[in-house]
Amino acid sequence: MSKKEKQLIISIGTGRSGSVSLSQFLSHQNSMRVLHEGKIKENGMRKLIKWEDDEQELFSWINYLENWNSDNKYFGDTGMYYLPYVNQIIERFPNVKVIGLERNKEAVINSYLNKTKGRNHWYKHNGEQWEKDDKWDPCYPKYNEKDKRKALNLYWEDYKKTSNTLMNEFPENVRVWAIEEFNTENGKNEILDFIGYTFDRDASSDYKLNQIKKVSFLDKLKKRWF
Repeated sequence: MSKKEKQLIISIGTGRSGSVSLSQFLSHQNSMRVLHEGKIKENGMRKLIKWEDDEQELFSWINYLENWNSDNKYFGDTGMYYLPYVNQIIERFPNVKVIGLERNKEAVINSYLNKTKGRNHWYKHNGEQWEKDDKWDPCYPKYNEKDKRKALNLYWEDYKKTSNTLMNEFPENVRVWAIEEFNTENGKNEILDFIGYTFDRDASSDYKLNQIKKVSFLDKLKKRWF
């Protein structure tokens, strides 16, 4: 299969918005592999892209994925940090499909506050009040706002505004679904239709991974104590 026949898929979103489930759903389809935030379990590799001035690494990574996914017609990656590069990606890959999920603002903010305790990826700091994270700090935009919740609010609002602008400017390339839509069979089919998926598909399975994990944990407790 030649490179020209392949379909690049870039998945965007604020993070904490269902991106793991979306990546799992896409990769579950035939001849498709869409990573989540650059993680390749087979070789322990992980590639993250900086929010700013990382074009060379970005396109080197896409080229790597195109060759690594040699047997898959559909290939790509998921990451919140792809948003500022969408225009450049479309310019380089005119047929790219940029998709994503949007989650309620308060739900995203609360999830991030819980996930990043002790860290603040949205404010440039010296490591005194917040722990420095050389791995993830560069992946997010920075705001002149010390209050973490307020900075996260700005991040969500800016992400939504930019995503909407891109959808209006590039309707054939960019589309974002509400997470509630993704959680339906119709929503999953819409996503596969948008990326031009032509193989047999599975749009009926449940990909609410966090809920699945919770149920599995409860089942283990029941088996142990009851």
